[in-house]
Amino acid sequence: MSAERDTGVRAALLLAHWWSRPTIEELDTWKDVWGEAQATAAALGFDSTAVDELRDAAEVAEPEPLCDEYERLLNGPGRAPCAPYESLWRGDLPPQEHGMLMTSAAEAVGDVYRTLGLRLRTDPRELPDHLLVEWEALAYALESGSPDASDLLLRDHLARWMAPFCQAVTDETEHPFYTTLAMLTPAWTAALAE
Repeated sequence: MSAERDTGVRAALLLAHWWSRPTIEELDTWKDVWGEAQATAAALGFDSTAVDELRDAAEVAEPEPLCDEYERLLNGPGRAPCAPYESLWRGDLPPQEHGMLMTSAAEAVGDVYRTLGLRLRTDPRELPDHLLVEWEALAYALESGSPDASDLLLRDHLARWMAPFCQAVTDETEHPFYTTLAMLTPAWTAALAE
């Protein structure tokens, strides 16, 4: 695997982990990735400041309040202020699709998954344009050497909604972990899309 592809895989998997529900098990996996995250930041052309801030915020965060903030931001109760679905954040979709789930963006990303031979679980809560699904699919596409699918996932999907989604997270949260993650994510996305 080329160094560029390897960097892309690592970045996509790191972002998928950091945007995952911060269970105790997930937090344990984060403890082992900070060196890899610093190397990934450097390979993308960044210093380690944001990664160091993210690590520091994760290390001092109490698990329950961190998980509560994740749930409040991304899942609700009620309508989540930062629901993690591409369909909700793409301003370039037809007007009749604004603010709706399962739009043409979800259908298009689902088509990319099918070209990769991927299938979503039958769980009705797993939509094709969910943040984690898209980052994990990008890692898979890069790792399997599928440049067309990788480009589509990155440029036609993730790069089109990470900035507005992360801006909403920034506007909504006061938690240092999510504030830093919302700053790091669009920067890494843009670097990967170059």
